[in-house]
Order: sequence, then structure tokens, then C-alpha cells
Amino acid sequence: MDLPVIDTPVFPRWVWMEEITYSHIPIATLVTAFMLLAPLFEYIGYRRKDLRWERLAKSFIWFSLILFSPGAALGTGIPMFIIGTYPEFWSRWANLFYWPLIVQFGFFLAEVFFLFFFYYLTWDAWQNRKKLHITMGVIAAFFGYMVQVVWDSLGAYMLTPGNTPLPQVTEPVAWSLPAMLNPSFPFLLSHRTFGNFSYVLLLTGGVFALRYRGQKRKDPNSENTTYFRWASQTCFLIGFFAFFAQPIIGWFYARVIQREAPAAFLAIMGGHSNIYFIIKMSLILFLLVVGGTFVVKRHGSKKVMWGATAGLLVVLLVVWLHPPLMWLAGSAVLWRLVSTAVILGLIGWLWWQRGTGNPERNAWQWAMFAVGLAAFFTFAMGGFVREHSKSPDTVYGEIVKPEQTQEEADRYLVYTKWLEPRGLYPSRLDEPPPEGWRQAVQTARDEGVVELTDDEAQRIIGFLEENHP
Repeated sequence: MDLPVIDTPVFPRWVWMEEITYSHIPIATLVTAFMLLAPLFEYIGYRRKDLRWERLAKSFIWFSLILFSPGAALGTGIPMFIIGTYPEFWSRWANLFYWPLIVQFGFFLAEVFFLFFFYYLTWDAWQNRKKLHITMGVIAAFFGYMVQVVWDSLGAYMLTPGNTPLPQVTEPVAWSLPAMLNPSFPFLLSHRTFGNFSYVLLLTGGVFALRYRGQKRKDPNSENTTYFRWASQTCFLIGFFAFFAQPIIGWFYARVIQREAPAAFLAIMGGHSNIYFIIKMSLILFLLVVGGTFVVKRHGSKKVMWGATAGLLVVLLVVWLHPPLMWLAGSAVLWRLVSTAVILGLIGWLWWQRGTGNPERNAWQWAMFAVGLAAFFTFAMGGFVREHSKSPDTVYGEIVKPEQTQEEADRYLVYTKWLEPRGLYPSRLDEPPPEGWRQAVQTARDEGVVELTDDEAQRIIGFLEENHP
């Protein structure tokens, strides 16, 4: 259906789309993580009779309530923007998920109701009814998490629709269980859940570290100084170890993408999204080196050391199981050997640094904050890579974006009809065959290696000759 598309000023519409979503998503994920953690931390404080945990939990909820208004306002603006700039996508996508969108609105209202009236406002009044109060926090967190469940399901569908096609505007569907339970949904949900915990706690630990630094300069013996020191190091430690769930989940997630969205997988593994994936991996390396060094300097017990060692060995296992990232001379063996050397070297470095130096130095407080920022940008870059990899599709294999260029369409064809059937990575495109691309494509067609129409063959040849001479 020919729906009117509104042009955006100054920047392309995808830039505006990224800007408005990345103004909302960090707020939403931070609020959700705080809501899930607050009743847990309050319960720990209740069981241990340690008021520091309760103070930390209450600060999470207080900050969440501050963020609710801007988060909700930005969330309301996102569909308004999409309706004008991606009208066909919105009409078909909202048609498929109409009732889930309505239900998540109900979850949101229940979340706000329980969070504000039965959790935050009753905090002091129900000091003697702690179990009831914690229960209200769990209920609020449940509804908040269900909002994330719905949106992660809908977002996962955009990359892995599976066998559920996107309906036309004139085909009312309202909701589809197979679409919601699409192939990548459980992996995206679990990946983002642990990612939220990790980045939020690392960033919170970094912010508290700067608060501790400021309080220490004012009054090194005050109660606030002691609290911020404890809060920063506790949040940072939990956030650091929460990260190690990510590589395991990410490996399964990558396998699903490779099977269900091969063009997107190739875009990440050396294609047009590869540079952003490299940035993400660099941020993770910074997080592990600097964050790990602080953790073992501050918490040098054998339990922490063996935990960090086990986590890094898990990362190493994923490196060997995951399809190789062909960044080093296009060699899978070289990539794995270098990665192994780096990870084993990091393990040795952490054991060497165990309990040494002075983690109370001001430089380490700033380092904790830098690691928190790195964790946040790793989270943000992961979402960007996922969305960018399926370009020019808005929903993978179902609908393209209005501003699709011929080059993007031809590149997609190269991924799906030339590379993927032959089991090749985009890095191989930088090695033109001696006989030239035209002859190579024709030979592959003649031998039945690829199945191409004459038009597809000409488009692939033109793209390869122009971009990979």
C-alpha cells in the first residue's frame, strides 16, 4: 500500500530514529534494572540486618521515579515519529502486535501504580511489615519486567521473524503467538536482562565512586563516606561478574542470527556493521582489563580470583566455539590464537595484580566511572549493531526501509545469494579472483554453486566490480 512518507530535516530518518530511541531505551533499561534489583537488595538488607542494602535499594527506586517522566515522554514520541517516517512498517507491524502493545500498556500502568503507591510511598510506613513491603516491590518489578518482555519479543521479531510473515495493512491480525515467540526472542531477552544488570551496576558503581571521592575530600570519616565507598564497590563487583553471562547467551544468540538472518550475520562478521562490532569488542576488552584489575586489587580473595578466572575462561571457550572473527589477516587460526594469548595473558595479569597497590587512590575512582561508561556504550552499541546489520530491511526479509539505496539492495543480494550459499565471509570479497568477478560469478552459476537469475547476476557483478575491484 502506498502510504505517504514524511521526510526529515537536516539528518536522514535513520539518524533521527537512532537519536529518539537511544534517548528512551537507556532510561527504560536503567529503570527496569533498578526495579528488579531494589526488592532483592532490600531483602538482603532485611535478612542481614544491614541498613546499607536498604539505603541502596531505596536510592534505586527514588532515582527510577525521577526518570519515569522523561522516559515515558520519549517513549510516547517514538511511535509518533515512526508513524510519519516509516508508515508502512508501523501499520503492518502494529497490526501484527496490536494486542501485545495494548497489554504492555496495562503492564506499564500497573508498574507505575505499585511502584509509587505501594512501594515508594510506603517505605517508611511499612518498616515493621517488611515482607509485605518487599512483596509490593516484587509485584512492581514483575510488571516492569513484563513491559520489557513484550518489547524484546517485538524487537526480536524484526530481526528473526521466523515463519511468521509480516501481514499487509489490509490483513487484520491483532496478535500472533508464533511471531512473539520468534527464534531469537528468548536469547535477546536474556542477553538484555543480564546486560542491563551489568551495565547499570557498573555505571552506578562508577557514579558512587565519584560520590565517595567527593565525600572523602570533605569528611573522610563521615557516615556518607563509608556508605559511598561500600556502595560503589558492591555495585561494581556485582556488575562485573554479571557481565560473564553475556558471552554464553551471546553465542547462542549469534547462532540463531546465523541461521535465521544470514545477511545480518554476515554484516556483523566482516560486512557493513563490522566496524561497530569491533568498537563494541574494544569496549568489552577495556571493561575486562581495567574493571578486572580494580576488582582483584580491591577484592583479592581466592573466591573472587577464581570467579574472574572462570569468567574469562568462559569468554575463551566462546571465542573458540563462535564462528571466527576474520580480523587478523583473514585467518581463523590466527584470530583464535591471538585471542587465546590475550585472554590467558589477562588472567595472568589479574593474578599478578591481586591485592596489590592502593584501590582507594583517586585515579581508581575515575577508572571505575570510565568502566561504567564503557559498559553503557557496549550495551548501546550492541543494540545499534543488531539494528544496523539488517539494513536495508526494517523487518528482516519482510519489508525494506523507504530510503533504501540501490547499493544497499545489491549488497544484500551479495550477502544472501553469493556469500551465504558458499559459506564465505565478507572478508573474502577483498580477494578478487584472478579471472575477475564476472567470470567467477558465471562459473559458479554454471557449476550450480549459486542459483541466480540473469538480473541478480548482473547486480552482483556490478556491486563486486565497483566496491571490491
